[in-house]
This record gives sequence, structure tokens and C-alpha cells, in this order.
Amino acid sequence: MNNYIKLQNNLTELNLINIKTNLDKYLNLINTGEKSVIDALYELSELEIKAKEKRAMNACVKVANFPFLKGIEDFDFDFQPGINKQEILDLKSLRFV
Repeated sequence: MNNYIKLQNNLTELNLINIKTNLDKYLNLINTGEKSVIDALYELSELEIKAKEKRAMNACVKVANFPFLKGIEDFDFDFQPGINKQEILDLKSLRFV
């Protein structure tokens, strides 16, 4: 068994699915000189961190018994005409800070 197969197995064992999924693409980028090894490893680790954060957020929503995750962009401003849509979107941008 070669080291590539062993690496794939290790990534599965460690549950680093996003790294495993994108590994071939980044190896090709490294081999063609489009990315350095450090840049590729950094980007792969960032993909994994973002995926873990997303899974953690979904787990929190599930534990809180919310029916689904809803953001400000999902709010129906037509249903609540008393709410000033522009003020809410301005608050979302944090421009006041």
C-alpha cells in the first residue's frame, strides 16, 4: 500500500473529509507550481476549519430545537411593515461601529 492510500485512510480516520475531498486538486496545483506547499496546506486547513464551524453551528441549532437556521436575509419584511428594512440592514453591516 503506497503512502497516498495511507494518507487517504488517515484523513478518513481523522474525519478530515474536506481535506480528503480537495487533496487531489491541491496536489495538482502544487505540481504545476500554481501554489506553494505552505499555501496549499493553509487553504486546506481553512476549508476544514470552516466546515467544522458550520457543523458546530448546525449542532447548536439542533440542540436548541430550532426548526432551521435562519438569517436576517431570510426575514420577511413585507409581513412586518412596521419594521424599517433599511435600518435593520444598516445594523447588520455594523457601519455604526
